[in-house]
Amino acid sequence: MAYTYYPNNQFYMQDLQAMRDRIDTQMRQLQQQQNQQPIQQPITQNFQIAPQNNNTELESKYADSFDEVKNTFVMKTGIFAKKDFSTIWVKDVSGNIRTFSTEEVIELDEKDREILDLQRQVNELKGEIENAKSVNTNIIKPVESKKPTRTSSSTKSNAK
Repeated sequence: MAYTYYPNNQFYMQDLQAMRDRIDTQMRQLQQQQNQQPIQQPITQNFQIAPQNNNTELESKYADSFDEVKNTFVMKTGIFAKKDFSTIWVKDVSGNIRTFSTEEVIELDEKDREILDLQRQVNELKGEIENAKSVNTNIIKPVESKKPTRTSSSTKSNAK
């Protein structure tokens, strides 16, 4: 170690005082760090018995069968649907279940509607043509010639 040479006692005392100040400063910092450590809060646990209420009015879920809907607990009106949406069940909070059968409605644009209308007209005309052919075959029959019979009336009336 290197020794510091002090020409007089005053420099030595100042150096010692500076060392003491540094040590005091470090001690205060350590005490502040120890005092600033967070105080452990007591651990609390909250148990959520029922699901949180969202602002939605309906619950919804996919279901495969009526039994699955029947065994599912609902806190508000629930809608259950098969994945292909062919069947929908509505279950209320009292356990009542209503079943609906659905079919897809495909919205058509103007051109598609016009095509379907023209196809319908063509099919109607084909039907009329078939009817006309069957009527024509019934109408065209050989006509039997019948001779008309004349009756002459030779009765005279006597007017008085």
